[in-house]
Amino acid sequence: MSNLEELTLFISVIRLESTYIDGNQLYNEILVHVPRLNQFIFSLSTLVFNVERRINLPSNNDIQHSFIERGIQQVGSYVNHPLLITGECRIYSIPYQFDTFLYLTNAYSSDTFNKVQCLLMADREPFEHQLFKIIAQHFPLFSGTSS
Repeated sequence: MSNLEELTLFISVIRLESTYIDGNQLYNEILVHVPRLNQFIFSLSTLVFNVERRINLPSNNDIQHSFIERGIQQVGSYVNHPLLITGECRIYSIPYQFDTFLYLTNAYSSDTFNKVQCLLMADREPFEHQLFKIIAQHFPLFSGTSS
């Protein structure tokens, strides 16, 4: 893979007794092995279950910082820890290039997704009216308008 110049990655991962995939792990496990990489487009979701051990899950700011310190500036993310033993994290390159967005939750707050045609929503809490206003604003194809 050392000659790879472009990489598009769309992954959803379930982890047990672990933490979220962040910029450091992405860099150490993948990006360090592709020195000629010029274009990296990604959407990664991590769902963790920590039943046996209490693992401190990183905040959204921690996730953002892990990318910034690796020189990856254009990253969107949101983190949701609804319970102490489970958590969800979404990280994606901006602008978002995929037509699918998996597992939108009430924790979502910003970024515009002009290309999304398939949106899967899942949360442990009821979806509130305000969330649908945000979806109409940030997912133009679902509101009847596009930019």
